[in-house]
Amino acid sequence: MRKKFDVAALGRDPALSQALGYIHGQLAAMKLKTKDAIRAELMCEESLVSLMDNADFSGTGHFTVSVRKVFGTVTVDLAVPGREFEFSGGTGIQSLKDDEELQESYEAIRSIVLRSFSGSIRYRHSGNINTVRIKAVRSSYAGLYQTLAALFLAVVSGVMLRNFATAEVCAYVSNNILDPIRTVFLNGLKMCAVPIVFCSVVSCIADMGGLSGMKRTGGRLFGYFAAGMVLSLALGLCLMYIFRPGEGVNLAAASAETVQAGPVSFAGMLVNLVAGNVIRPFLEGDMLQIMVLAFFVGLAISLTDAKILRKVSSELNAVFMKITEIFLYLTPLVMFCSAASMIITAGAGTLVSAAGITLTQIFGHAVLLVIVCVAVKFRAGLHPFTMLRKSAPMLATAFSTCSSIAAIPDSMKCADSMGIPPSLYSFSVPVGVSVSKITTPLYYAVMVLSAANLYGVNIAPSAIVQLSVTILLLTVTTPSMPGAGLISLSVLLAQAGCPLEFVGIAVSIEMMIDFTGTMTICQANLACTLLAAADDGLLDREKYNRP
Repeated sequence: MRKKFDVAALGRDPALSQALGYIHGQLAAMKLKTKDAIRAELMCEESLVSLMDNADFSGTGHFTVSVRKVFGTVTVDLAVPGREFEFSGGTGIQSLKDDEELQESYEAIRSIVLRSFSGSIRYRHSGNINTVRIKAVRSSYAGLYQTLAALFLAVVSGVMLRNFATAEVCAYVSNNILDPIRTVFLNGLKMCAVPIVFCSVVSCIADMGGLSGMKRTGGRLFGYFAAGMVLSLALGLCLMYIFRPGEGVNLAAASAETVQAGPVSFAGMLVNLVAGNVIRPFLEGDMLQIMVLAFFVGLAISLTDAKILRKVSSELNAVFMKITEIFLYLTPLVMFCSAASMIITAGAGTLVSAAGITLTQIFGHAVLLVIVCVAVKFRAGLHPFTMLRKSAPMLATAFSTCSSIAAIPDSMKCADSMGIPPSLYSFSVPVGVSVSKITTPLYYAVMVLSAANLYGVNIAPSAIVQLSVTILLLTVTTPSMPGAGLISLSVLLAQAGCPLEFVGIAVSIEMMIDFTGTMTICQANLACTLLAAADDGLLDREKYNRP
């Protein structure tokens, strides 16, 4: 709601007082937290005073104030006519020390206040109007709301195009508009993933003092990661024998062909950990080889005390994290393009097809989250709802992007808010994204056994044991990007003797389970970090319990 304040009729100071009173009333009506309301009013007061000091009401005798709340984010807009000026203030701290005049000291204090809130204030001059936009409160759920709105619009748009446009128009829109936008977004995340993982691991190993600094906490962390993946596999097998999705359908697979894939060898995986070429892992995006290389680089930096390389790796990590955050601004648009393209290509029925398999997967994710919360409660003695509440920004990003790599920045911020030391979460978050994907064993187990039920393939108990070993190995090597699980799924289908035609069904299910699956992965990895920190006494419990 925008309101005008008439300076010509009221006078400068009364109009200013009325405007501040109006802002106070609007913020009170929105029921903000006390600290948020005080902070917002302070920013508004100092900004409005600066604008009034440089105002020119010769052309118009009023200024306007607008206070609005959208998706939980509270924004205040101040528009005052006047000349353009240096909004951040030019007096600074030095003038506060040297000047004796009270007015100049007040100007210095105001400048310091505005500088401290610079991240929440934006100044613009246009058409002889000085405008200041103040983000009084940033909602942690704004991105989630925008993504859900984009998903709704995508469903409506996709259904309308599919039903009222020609097949040629639908194909053109999907292939030349929607798919390229999504591809650019995913390529951007892949571009940032390699340097983020490499630089984070290098910095962490170097800062922790090599092996001596990480052997205990790191061992606990990897122990929790491994336990989570084994538990996920066991849960997937149990759910399949309880719900048995796909049983009795008996799809005709006359044209089905199986893939001839080589066996997955544990020894081969160990040999492949060390690349024969330093450049090749970065070109191919092999995360395990990159992490091994980063480990040895960080260890060497620690042993040689190469301070410059340590600083360079930290700065590069910060740069690529910021690039990732920039790409994340496109999340609602990418969600719209992905969902609309899927509906245009395969029809809205894909959203409800294979319901049994989909619900089994989602139910498994919910059970894993419950297990994670129970572990946090009884293993670390922490309230799990506090963990979930502080994880909200990360969960929103994970849900909207379906990429645990995209959620790395928010994961680190959430870990910090829980009292986990930076030396631990700067290592555990990127490593967990690459190594620990707790829902992946569940995904593979349910998919392969569902394919067996659908196509009437009998899998012997001994074959299930072999499949379980292969699933755990593939879990570690599967890239953390949307759709990557379909590649490894084809290997498992071949090993189980199931036709590759099932991949078509898996594609329609993939997007629906990626939402909850990525959220579960990120939350489980953060919980493992929390447990490892609590076990070694590194957790700031006071900060964890802080509102």
